[in-house]
Amino acid sequence: MLFYELEKLVKSLSAAEKKLFQLNSIRLKEESDYLLLYELIAAPASPEGISWQEQYKKQYPTKSLENTAAYLYKTLTDMLVQIRIEQDTWYQQYQCLLKARLCFERSIPSRAFKELHKAFKLAVASQHHPVAYQAARMELTALADMGFPGLSEQQLVDKQMKAKHTLQSLRQIHEHYSLYELLSHRLTHGKRPESSKQDKQVNDLILSELSLSTRGSQHQFEPQKLHLLFQSFFFIHSGEYRSALRIFNELTKLTEANESMWDYPPYDYLSALDGILDSLRSIGYYQEMTPFIDKLAALSERTYPEHFKSVATLTARVYRLNRYVGCKQYEIAAQFIVQSSANGDTQKIIEGHEKQLEYYFFVAFTHFMLQQWSKAKKPLNLLTAVAKQTPQHLAYRAGRLLQILISYETDDIGYIEYEIRSYKRAFSKQGKAYKTEKLIFHTVAVDPKRRGNAWKAAARKKMTAKLEEIASDKRELQLTKFADFGQWVLNKYV
Repeated sequence: MLFYELEKLVKSLSAAEKKLFQLNSIRLKEESDYLLLYELIAAPASPEGISWQEQYKKQYPTKSLENTAAYLYKTLTDMLVQIRIEQDTWYQQYQCLLKARLCFERSIPSRAFKELHKAFKLAVASQHHPVAYQAARMELTALADMGFPGLSEQQLVDKQMKAKHTLQSLRQIHEHYSLYELLSHRLTHGKRPESSKQDKQVNDLILSELSLSTRGSQHQFEPQKLHLLFQSFFFIHSGEYRSALRIFNELTKLTEANESMWDYPPYDYLSALDGILDSLRSIGYYQEMTPFIDKLAALSERTYPEHFKSVATLTARVYRLNRYVGCKQYEIAAQFIVQSSANGDTQKIIEGHEKQLEYYFFVAFTHFMLQQWSKAKKPLNLLTAVAKQTPQHLAYRAGRLLQILISYETDDIGYIEYEIRSYKRAFSKQGKAYKTEKLIFHTVAVDPKRRGNAWKAAARKKMTAKLEEIASDKRELQLTKFADFGQWVLNKYV
């Protein structure tokens, strides 16, 4: 696992980060085996197919690859943390706490208090309550240890009350998160609430969240954001899609109005947009995805670090292609794929990212729907190669399923049997199979394209009923959001 994580870390480095790493190595006059390991990982793949692990062991047969990899990982992460301290106030706040503690240990209290005040000021400005309370607590503890020099009782009480209010805000945010997480778990893994008779436990959560959202901190950014997230999740899973779309728009409007609260770069906002788009495609609201995709594209054009811009660009690209596919505009999707390739590959520094897997899938599915079987196989091979270390991603599962469909369409019967056995074996440890998968395997087994029209007509009625059952099962959306596999099944009985 360390080797995979290290490779992913090295591949994720931007050009500026690589340059800084090399300059630091030159400045320190280090010529070590860990630098060679870095160069081997960063280099293009060997034409002979020799892994960087094998190349390293060949050049340094007496060295420990594990120890060298661990040291390189430490060196790179230390460098990246230092870069983030210079960019992001979240990192700066924790650095101030570290400096303050160090100064207290070395009996430099005046400098320690300055660092704590700086941390507190930054935390209050970004409404980051954990650091604000930690800074206040450290200050009070230090003052008590020093005998409260020059501090009146009223001043002490004022500091205590300020810390108490910060702690109350933190507790309220924790309660917001707890209710949202419970709702997410109950609606994802439990019984879906029905419009006529909602689940009592879910109703209790709604009432608790409503009560919480009307307390004193409802005007702060984080509680407002969590309240909207809670509402949107509930509306999506209760089938009130128009209400969910309205909440999505309110959520993005709130976030954009509070840009000062964004992290640098705003991965949190990127994640929120990703979640909104994922929900919209799951319910088939493809046309409504456009404004949110445009917001992603706008983020990618800002002067943020290269890694963030690459993730934002790829995420926007995935959902744009996803929208074309969902609207059955396969020719336009194919043109978009060609245009995206011409614009350069932004995926190199985010190798193995979930969105890269999704992009490969939608490229393959586009060619599949255009009956370009050989073109569809290439991105699926890339998907499989990239997903070796992360087989839990649903895009990988959907890709493996698409490979089976291609094999059926091309009458590769021998491969189908092997692939279905391999598929079941690969995903048996991830819980029970999806109904969609079972339906596809059944269709392949009965081979309807070699049956008569009367048999197909009778079987089609049964398949239609099963697909209606699948459509009402929220768990199936995790897989069917990638492609309308049910429609493929139905078409085989025509």
